[in-house]
Amino acid sequence: MKQCSKWVIASILFLLIAFSLQGSVGATEIRIPPIKARPSQTIDIPILVDEVDNLAGVRLILSYDQEILLFKKGTKTEQTDSLMHVVNDTKPGQLIVVMAGARGIKGKNFPIFTLTFDVKNSVKGNRKVKIAITEAQLMSDQSKEIKCNIKVDPITISP
Repeated sequence: MKQCSKWVIASILFLLIAFSLQGSVGATEIRIPPIKARPSQTIDIPILVDEVDNLAGVRLILSYDQEILLFKKGTKTEQTDSLMHVVNDTKPGQLIVVMAGARGIKGKNFPIFTLTFDVKNSVKGNRKVKIAITEAQLMSDQSKEIKCNIKVDPITISP
């Protein structure tokens, strides 16, 4: 009887681990690499994708510290030139980036969008700040969701 219950517990643990890992295995990763900046500097921050096939839609909601960063513009990259885009920056500290196209794009380790910010002159001392990707949705050209993980490295600001 004890051996049977050990087997059941081991099976349940295995299934729990398998289901918890299922969402991250094979998922595309969206990332923001580490950036170094100084007060009063304009910085371009790429949003990168590690690998994707048939990407036709992107929806990102990002937040940033408006006391340190001033959003200037958002631009498509060479790889995403065929997609239309809209950046909603009406709420300070938050950006909504939407991109869509009829045909999907594919590639490995490439930027899908570039955000341009000014680092405010009032920043004193060494600071680390992140542009958080609070929501991300990627869609294929067949209207199927592409699972993705998010990795955001900090922006290091030093005098």
